Amino acid sequence: MAVQPCGGVKSAARRPIIQAVSIVNVFLLIALAASLLALLALRRRAARTRRDLRSLLATTSELRHLADHDALTGLPNRRRFEQDLARHLAHVRRYGPEGAALVLDLDCFKPVNDTFGHAAGDRLLARVASVLRERLRATDVVARLGGDEFAVLLPRVDRAGAAAVARSLVETVRAEALTADARGVTISIGVIAFADCEATVPASVLAAADLAMYDAKAAGGDGWAFYAEARVTASAAPAPAPAPATARHLPAVAVT
Repeated sequence: MAVQPCGGVKSAARRPIIQAVSIVNVFLLIALAASLLALLALRRRAARTRRDLRSLLATTSELRHLADHDALTGLPNRRRFEQDLARHLAHVRRYGPEGAALVLDLDCFKPVNDTFGHAAGDRLLARVASVLRERLRATDVVARLGGDEFAVLLPRVDRAGAAAVARSLVETVRAEALTADARGVTISIGVIAFADCEATVPASVLAAADLAMYDAKAAGGDGWAFYAEARVTASAAPAPAPAPATARHLPAVAVT
């Protein structure tokens, strides 16, 4: 009977071990590959999640902006203005009266819409909003309340300062209307200095400024009036009386 060499016995004994190790290595490689694939999938999912989150944040920010701003002019709307005004009134209650609020309304705006259409009226409103923004300081607040009515909060002025701002805005809008070929369009402003009133809520402040604005209109427009004075106290800036606002005084040129 032939005797097998010792080396053959050892090789035969190692063969199952080698096979087992090979099988384990294959499983390890498969597991590693699966882990890498899962990691790549997670990274792709995380990237999509980050993109979705950025998109959601951008959408939320846009919706918040739209909720607080006028779509035509880009100015804060009435809701946002009343919030800013409420914060200033809280400041006034704590530290004393300071600042003023203005309500502005365009004179003779209706003929622009009636003669040239609402698109021309919208362009004029957008231009007036731009002029107001340019003429006021960064710390002031200007808003569109609706229609052709605007509002301004001047947090750091006294009565004389508020009058100076009102005069400047009246003169600027008058000049801008001539440049924009919308002759006859001016502005009336009602001014309420917080030192002159005891209003504690935004609605009362706006109502008082609105009354003063109608005083300015009753005095001929193209001027301003303070609340808490005689009913007709318009302090119109010196200028030639505007022509009657009829269609014939509004050239058929698009407002830019």
